[in-house]
Amino acid sequence: MRGKSQRNRIRRRDSITNWTVTFVAAALTFALLVATDRRGLPRKWVTAIIGTLGPFSLVLYAFRRHLLRWSFWVALSLCLAAHAAVVWVFFQYVLIEFQNVSIWLCLPVMCLETILLLIAVKRLEEKFTGQSGTMRLDF
Repeated sequence: MRGKSQRNRIRRRDSITNWTVTFVAAALTFALLVATDRRGLPRKWVTAIIGTLGPFSLVLYAFRRHLLRWSFWVALSLCLAAHAAVVWVFFQYVLIEFQNVSIWLCLPVMCLETILLLIAVKRLEEKFTGQSGTMRLDF
C-alpha cells in the first residue's frame, strides 16, 4: 500500500512540474511575440525565432537528465549554430520578397527538425563521450 501511494505522489509531482514548464514556456513565448511586435520586427523573423525556440525547447525538455553534462551542451550548441546559419540564409535570401511567413507553414519543418535534432544531439554527445547505447527520452 505504501509503495502505491508513493508512486502516485511522484506521478502527481511530475505532472505538476510538466504543466508548470508548459505554462512558463507558453507565457515566455507570448511575451516574446508581444515584444517583437512592438519593436516592429518583420513577421518572417518572428517565425524564424519561434521556429528555432520550438524544436530546441523540446530537445532540452527531452534531454533534461543531461543538462549537467558538458558533452550535451557542446552538441546542442553545434546544432544551434548549424540551425541558425541555415535559417538565416533561407530567410534572408530565399524569402527575400516575403515579410510575412506563417508559423503554420513552418510547423511541419519544425516537427521534422525536432526528430533530427534528437538524433543529432544524441549522436554528437556519443562522439564526445565515447559512450554509446540506447537512451530513454522523457516527454
